[in-house]
Amino acid sequence: MSAQLTGDLRVSSEVGVILPTYREAENIEKLIAEIEALPLNTSILVIDDSSPDRTAEIVKGLQKKYGNIFLYVRPKKGGLGTAITDGFKIFLSLENSPRFIVTMDADYSHNPKAMLQLLSNMKSGCGIVIGSRYCRGGKIAGWP
Repeated sequence: MSAQLTGDLRVSSEVGVILPTYREAENIEKLIAEIEALPLNTSILVIDDSSPDRTAEIVKGLQKKYGNIFLYVRPKKGGLGTAITDGFKIFLSLENSPRFIVTMDADYSHNPKAMLQLLSNMKSGCGIVIGSRYCRGGKIAGWP
């Protein structure tokens, strides 16, 4: 089984969001709705590692509701790093590549609203912006 990309490849957006997933059926619908509610022109690329919990099927349903979602299903679990790399390759290969690309985990270890601050910093001239709980002042509420 080979990986396959679905979605409207003609979509044009300012911000591309890469969401690597494996067993995220519990989170993916709510997370995508929260991203869609942000005042941003986004396209969302879900990179799913053949989740056994219907994650990809849920995303396929969301593709019918939102026209800016891509789904790339990989044949087996390949890990977070290669999922992000694949996401960048896909976005950068599109005819209408997004101006900015954001990666975030689908398990809510990243707050979707944080994208607003990250993008504000990008638009003010930063070449790359990294949000991390390990930086001075960084944290996740409720985590040590």
